[in-house]
Amino acid sequence: MKFMNVQAASGILKLSKIVKGTDYFGVTIPEEQAFALMDRYMELGGNTIDTARIYGKKPSDHLDEEYSNSEPIVGRWIKARGNRKDIVLVTKGAHHVMGDLSQRRVNKECIDYDLSISLRELGVDYVDIYFLHRDDPAKPVNEIMDALHEHVKGGRIRALGASNWTTARINEANAYAKANGKTPFSISQIQWGVAYTIPELWNDPTLVCMNETEYAGYLKNGIPVMGYAPQGGGYFSKLLAGETLKPKIAARYDNEVNRRRLENMRVICEETGKSAAEISIAYISSNPVQGAAIVGCSTIAQLEDSMSGGDFTLDEEACARLVK
Repeated sequence: MKFMNVQAASGILKLSKIVKGTDYFGVTIPEEQAFALMDRYMELGGNTIDTARIYGKKPSDHLDEEYSNSEPIVGRWIKARGNRKDIVLVTKGAHHVMGDLSQRRVNKECIDYDLSISLRELGVDYVDIYFLHRDDPAKPVNEIMDALHEHVKGGRIRALGASNWTTARINEANAYAKANGKTPFSISQIQWGVAYTIPELWNDPTLVCMNETEYAGYLKNGIPVMGYAPQGGGYFSKLLAGETLKPKIAARYDNEVNRRRLENMRVICEETGKSAAEISIAYISSNPVQGAAIVGCSTIAQLEDSMSGGDFTLDEEACARLVK
């Protein structure tokens, strides 16, 4: 398994370059199955679990209860296995109000509230990386970084991450933090993979997808990236196997760019003897931009296929060929 270093307030966090996502725990993935997936993930060499305050939706009139499946399941697994010190625990907060993108929640009150609920649901007193799940470009960065820094100083957060922030905003926030003795962002999380897509195809303009501008920005600032949806919902795997795409996946990924990249993927799979799932992971883990791929596999077989290439490396030329 490959690993990458992320700067924490004190010391370095060593993250596996394949991260286990937990988005549907308690929704389409029952608790027993979630435990089995995390157990197998650890057996295969992974060490990083990625959850969020909004993961695992269940209906409720109260915001802190409505999204309360994924974090508690992860928390019960940590308690049952006694492995808190063996994992890098990641969660996210300050997401906008679901169903109303105009109601942004990137402010001190919401950060404080969401983090307190996450710690309670996870059954821990600190998280290794805390991501702001979204940005509010209208909010001055000093207010945001000051609020986050309080939690780092208080020992509740070891490292800060920006999820679905542009590199321009990350750089602005970090410039303020470094000039004022605050904790900077040391990792990012955006949509990134071989399959090309844009936020509009997800019906969520608050997302950030990797593009030429963002890629150039990460090459310059050197901040590592955790890429979500790195396998494009199985876009390449399914088409190479002659299977039909689900409507949601087709809407997000079936475009001229990806039809061209499908042929690139086919050639590189044949050259390497690796599956499209393995190549998709290796594209991120081998990239000139330091990256880790978040896999949201729902079955052990899918997980093993994705992680079987954990040590496989694509050279820079192959990475470039994939996305031509």
